[in-house]
Amino acid sequence: MKVHQIIPNQLIKTEWGEPSTHVDYEFRAMEKGTLVVIKSYGFSQTGEDLLKIINDNTGGFTTVLDGCKAYLEHGINLRLIEDKFPQK
Repeated sequence: MKVHQIIPNQLIKTEWGEPSTHVDYEFRAMEKGTLVVIKSYGFSQTGEDLLKIINDNTGGFTTVLDGCKAYLEHGINLRLIEDKFPQK
């Protein structure tokens, strides 16, 4: 992964994967916490292949954010990544 820009408490712009795509993490202050908006773009796929990639990315980012929320707010490591992709 390559980090292109960091604006503390606002934005992290990255590029990763092969072929590479761009992922922006936007942080927006809310009354009861922070909203994280993830924008992923620059895909070379089209049609059904693009829909599959979008679905997989959405699920992956959701899993990671769920784990981060549990850890940051309650100190609980849900081990979501290890459980989803166990080492044999």
